[in-house]
Amino acid sequence: MNAQHVSPVTGNELHRTPTAAFGRPTQEIVVRRLRATDLPAIEAHLLAFDANDRHSRFHALLGDDAIRDYIGRIDFARMILTGAFDEETGDDSGRLVGLAEAHLDAPTSPLRAEVSVSVLASHRSQGIGRLLVAVALDAAATRGTRRADFYYQTGNRAVARLVRDLGAPIATAPGFASLALPLGSASLH
Repeated sequence: MNAQHVSPVTGNELHRTPTAAFGRPTQEIVVRRLRATDLPAIEAHLLAFDANDRHSRFHALLGDDAIRDYIGRIDFARMILTGAFDEETGDDSGRLVGLAEAHLDAPTSPLRAEVSVSVLASHRSQGIGRLLVAVALDAAATRGTRRADFYYQTGNRAVARLVRDLGAPIATAPGFASLALPLGSASLH
């Protein structure tokens, strides 16, 4: 998939895009904003990660109960969640294979969003994370958010590549890096 050819997705519209990487067959991925009815899919997605992936996503080793607690605290008024579903079922109810989260600093007139992304190992290197982040950034900007912050472990090469492509300066500390992206200044499309 080439993320440069993806148009923004807003609201609950569906966006279908073929993905293929490293000789794998092309499959269709459905990308859409998530809602409360998707909480079981979000939980299953996050619980599917091993200890290393959980540490990369949450910057801590979280057990299943901590992830369930996190899911229980999701506030859709303060979060923009975008999901990528594989199309095994022929509609948008397939398995959630990727998730982007934009945590807004306020439910109305947010100024800042902290962005995170996770993609199942079986679906990595296909541009899904890039697409999800682009959609989340578009949705955050539409809500008036002026800046998106990314925090990641320096060993997370996929996120490092994605963030580097945004073009903003990256700050580093031992083991961690961050980027503050003014929205409207860069694009992943």
